[in-house]
Amino acid sequence: MSKGKIVTFMFIPEGTGSRHEFRMRQWVLKSIVIGFAILLLSIIAFFSFYSLVLARAAMTDKLKSENERLRKYYYKVQLLEENLMQTREVVERLTKMAGIDFEFPEIPDDSTLFASLDKPSQAILSRPATIDVTIPAGLPLQGFITQDFEIDDVDHFHPGIDLACAVGTPVLATADGIVDFALFDSTYGNMIIIKHNDSISTIYGHNDTLLVEMGEMVSAGSRIALSGNTGKSTAPHLHYEIRINNNPINPLE
Repeated sequence: MSKGKIVTFMFIPEGTGSRHEFRMRQWVLKSIVIGFAILLLSIIAFFSFYSLVLARAAMTDKLKSENERLRKYYYKVQLLEENLMQTREVVERLTKMAGIDFEFPEIPDDSTLFASLDKPSQAILSRPATIDVTIPAGLPLQGFITQDFEIDDVDHFHPGIDLACAVGTPVLATADGIVDFALFDSTYGNMIIIKHNDSISTIYGHNDTLLVEMGEMVSAGSRIALSGNTGKSTAPHLHYEIRINNNPINPLE
């Protein structure tokens, strides 16, 4: 069709009212449609970019907070290391004065000390035999607690504990139950929720691989996932929660 063709828009009201019409060249109509499409795409792109900026800003604030916490822990570790060295020297002097032949084992260097963090460790679940198997007990994997349970502080709200571990560490169910959720979550990444009874459930977040499906029955100590670094996570770890009537409680208690 040529640019010179005319498009006619006609409005015919109900009843006896007169009709209204206006004409527009076809190329003008196409220009308006294309312009509107470009405007719509620009708006979508703007809000997508803006949401990404907000998400990164929130992540930056979280990283700053975690960095400050790590600085404090590092300072404490330095003090403990200095106190340990001073204690070693005092004990060595006392043992020599007492004529006791004793030597402290040498502290391994950092590369040797932390080499095990790069290898998946065997999952260990410690739970008393007298506790009902539908009641969560013990921890879902062997690792280091890097963030404690904290729900009283709005700025550091954390309804569970974080267990640092290598990617691929087996994650175990801490009690018998039914898998209520086993999908990807924007915050918890590959997440599993196990419902143990009418009131108690456990949550396992940031996994790399899920080994169970929704509706599946699991036993205490069975493998349900391999740990990872998915979702809103800054390092490989497992986020573990216990909820009673959907209210989080401290897993360590």
